[in-house]
Amino acid sequence: MNRLKNGLILSILIIFFSLVIVMPVTCLFKTVTGISCPACGMTRAFFALLHFDLLTACYQNLLSIPIFIFLVLSVIMLLKDFFQNRFSYIPHLLYFLENYSFFIILLLIISFIFNNIKLI
Repeated sequence: MNRLKNGLILSILIIFFSLVIVMPVTCLFKTVTGISCPACGMTRAFFALLHFDLLTACYQNLLSIPIFIFLVLSVIMLLKDFFQNRFSYIPHLLYFLENYSFFIILLLIISFIFNNIKLI
């Protein structure tokens, strides 16, 4: 059962990343309001990171490097759980998100401000 849960989560991640690569991504928040959301520029930043262009990635979105590292580590941990037939990463992740939600919200606010200041 654990392998099924992990396999489902990994499949969803793979499908999501495949769709992001193939389909053009537009920000609905920016389209409606005209201002950038905290995640605006994340796709361009990830492409810059894949080309080892850290300065462009930071300019596109301040949170791109930590989120990219988080995503890579998450995939590694999910694969580890999958092959060990365990389901321990997701409960630990939920516990972390619950306990550090204030810090995460603060980072999103900082990213929101940075994304809109750089446009001026």
